[in-house]
Amino acid sequence: MLEGRNIEATFCFVDIAGYTALTDSHGEVAAADIIDDFGELIRTSVEPMGQIQELIGDCAFLVFPDPFVARDVLSALYKVIANRASFPIVRAGLHHGPALLRGNRYYGSTVNLAARVAAQANGGQILVTKCIVDIFNQAGTPDIEVEHQGLVSLKNLPQPIDLYEIVLSGFSHEYAIDPVCKMQVDKRHAAGELHFNEEKYWFCSLSCVERFAKEPSSYVRVDSGKT
Repeated sequence: MLEGRNIEATFCFVDIAGYTALTDSHGEVAAADIIDDFGELIRTSVEPMGQIQELIGDCAFLVFPDPFVARDVLSALYKVIANRASFPIVRAGLHHGPALLRGNRYYGSTVNLAARVAAQANGGQILVTKCIVDIFNQAGTPDIEVEHQGLVSLKNLPQPIDLYEIVLSGFSHEYAIDPVCKMQVDKRHAAGELHFNEEKYWFCSLSCVERFAKEPSSYVRVDSGKT
């Protein structure tokens, strides 16, 4: 039996936010094309600075030597995606700590927690644990901006944990998120735009416009304070 060895690393999970909605709106072929593009973007951004442990469908499991490398890689990935129209946004979660490496696979609560953190992220977010923020603070890195998200209860964990968001800047502001399929849309060349509840929404296709027009409250949160 392989015993494996103990290592310390930063574990990260990245996936496409709203992939089910994208498939439902645009069909299996378009969704498969997005998956192919996602995989290529992951490989281009991660290698050789980090390790792609698994890349299955719309989810990537990445391993980095430390949170600084992870932050730099994700920043590059997010900036590339932010400047691509007709591509969905992604989300990520990270945790740093020990794990067991056996037979080229990683085991342990550190990996599990990273996956739980990723599941809490919204599209466009990079969520991290306090452990990672402490590493940033100890190194004295004022260029890394984080925002406290509060205590969050995670699946199968007895106590809530503190989560933080790494705030990235310098992204393109020409794109909106289609509320139906979660695809990025160039506002200047959108297939359509609609107002609802005093907000303006842009759409990647007339099909998404039609779906939203029929039942807008199914796709966006309705603020009871607005009339």
